[in-house]
Amino acid sequence: MLDIPPPTDVITLVFLAWTAGTASLGALTRTWGEVDAGHFKVVWLTVAGLGIASGFGYRPAFIVGALGLVTFAAIYRNLDAASGVATALAALVVLGFGGPAYGFAVALLLGAVTNAMLLGHWHLNQPRLGTKPIARLVWSLWIALGVFIAASATLLVVSGAGVRSLGGATAIAFTAFCGILTAMVQHLVRTRSIMSATGILYLEILMLLVSAFTGSLAALA
Repeated sequence: MLDIPPPTDVITLVFLAWTAGTASLGALTRTWGEVDAGHFKVVWLTVAGLGIASGFGYRPAFIVGALGLVTFAAIYRNLDAASGVATALAALVVLGFGGPAYGFAVALLLGAVTNAMLLGHWHLNQPRLGTKPIARLVWSLWIALGVFIAASATLLVVSGAGVRSLGGATAIAFTAFCGILTAMVQHLVRTRSIMSATGILYLEILMLLVSAFTGSLAALA
């Protein structure tokens, strides 16, 4: 039977990954030039909050939190595109040093669903935006689901016993169900029912957090 890792280690890994994923997909979305800058105020405040929360478990993450605030301020000077990329790179480096490689699969998963949900909300403020940007983020969520399931399955194949078996299997089950929800979101985006899609993405965030926690538990066991 494998030892159960300390809960603080699991929480720290999830928040480090969530910070890195949100920053990376946020910085990517900014390069498209289609979404008004106001949307990214929320994105970078979210990154700052997640980074600060991560810092209580792994102190270098405080740097990412501070960079998130700097990028938020840079929006008012239209300099956030460059500082956003720097913040995302810093977050990925901190994640690489602060946790196992599995954390990058968690980052892609939580970053994709968080950015899609936030952009869904932004459609209320930019009604002429169109569906292409959020559709891209939904496709990134499909990729993230596949990568995360593959990473979790690898944990089971390599050493599927005890806590690792339970955590990995639970992560796969919750993530697979989210595939059904993502299909619904994709259909709603196609039909321009963005508010309904955003509501389902809320549910997906909750379910994928369960996947992230149980998968991270397995990875650290």
